[in-house]
Amino acid sequence: MKTFWGVAPLVAAILGFVALFWAFITGIGAALDGSGSGALPFEVVFISAALVLVAAFIAAVINLVRGRFRVLAVITMVIAILPLLAVVTLRLAAV
Repeated sequence: MKTFWGVAPLVAAILGFVALFWAFITGIGAALDGSGSGALPFEVVFISAALVLVAAFIAAVINLVRGRFRVLAVITMVIAILPLLAVVTLRLAAV
């Protein structure tokens, strides 16, 4: 049961990462599609996944500060920061 608090943020970060990019790619396609269905569901999934990533990052920081599950906490923090790094890279590439 003790390892749950180390693995749960990691699993949440992975699921949030996958859901975030799925919603982004599919939502762009839905927004640019002329059928008029809209991209609102994908926006909701995107924001929810971003909140899951923030929660996983906070849980990883708490685990790191308490000295528990250090390796899992660092891996979780890296996975949670990857979307931010992707946005910054895309922004710098657009300049």
